[in-house]
Amino acid sequence: MDNRRVAEELTRLAGYLVGQHASLYRVRAYRRAAETLLGLDEQVEVIVASRGRAGLEELPGIGKHISGTIESLVRTGAPPNVN
Repeated sequence: MDNRRVAEELTRLAGYLVGQHASLYRVRAYRRAAETLLGLDEQVEVIVASRGRAGLEELPGIGKHISGTIESLVRTGAPPNVN
């Protein structure tokens, strides 16, 4: 899954969270992570394969929870449960 596709999924998840009345902070975090991925020169698949979640967490705006979501998207094509 390339950066654009992962970013689209993160944006979709942010929209889902809005519908679930999740905290605005959490929604913004997903959107910020999507923007980060769109701005990368390196493919997120390469980061996950070579450095795992720790590599993702080095990126601006990507913390432990969202790194797990991204890793799941890259490895399985599906996000974990976001509730």
